[in-house]
Amino acid sequence: MLKGASGTFVKLLTYWYSHLRSAVLWNSVLGECFDVLCGVRQGGVLSPYLFAFYIDDIITDLKKSGYGIYVGSVFVGCILYADDIVLLSASCTGLQHMVNVCAQYGRMWDILFNPAKSQYITFGEGCHRSSRSSRISLNNTELNCTEKLKYLGCDFHQRSCRIDLNNAICKFYAKFNNVLSVIGYNRNELVALHLVKTTYCFIWL
Repeated sequence: MLKGASGTFVKLLTYWYSHLRSAVLWNSVLGECFDVLCGVRQGGVLSPYLFAFYIDDIITDLKKSGYGIYVGSVFVGCILYADDIVLLSASCTGLQHMVNVCAQYGRMWDILFNPAKSQYITFGEGCHRSSRSSRISLNNTELNCTEKLKYLGCDFHQRSCRIDLNNAICKFYAKFNNVLSVIGYNRNELVALHLVKTTYCFIWL
């Protein structure tokens, strides 16, 4: 409601999600229904918006912490794409404070950040010494320091500070060729374009 949603709409969502049930369909056989007690409906039109509302204030908390990097006056210390979060800091000390902010936000709003799926990388001169001397931990679990970090299909390399798109480009060509092989050479260009778009194989550079 602080974001401007009406009380009636909030009550409607509360009713929907407090009565949500699911079942598993396997080999044309429908299993028993069970209550869904947390999360949003996978594939639901509203789900991305609801999750965005749910996670949005973590950016505000990180900005208020005083850590993270800025481009001019714009805070870019936190980048989110769905539930994939990147924290950017000019120092490992600042990064640890930002991780602590996320952990605190998770405890408050019942979000579990998995240390096994979290890792960090350092760039610049002396990055190897920095990564050896600094340790980043999440909920008292030390995170893995890596020399190559993948985010949204892009590989970030510690040694060269280079972004490697080769893997994403290879996947693009594989999907694109699959589309062409399905529709054949005597194809309608508009149909081909539509198929390419619906397979999400475009790469924005």
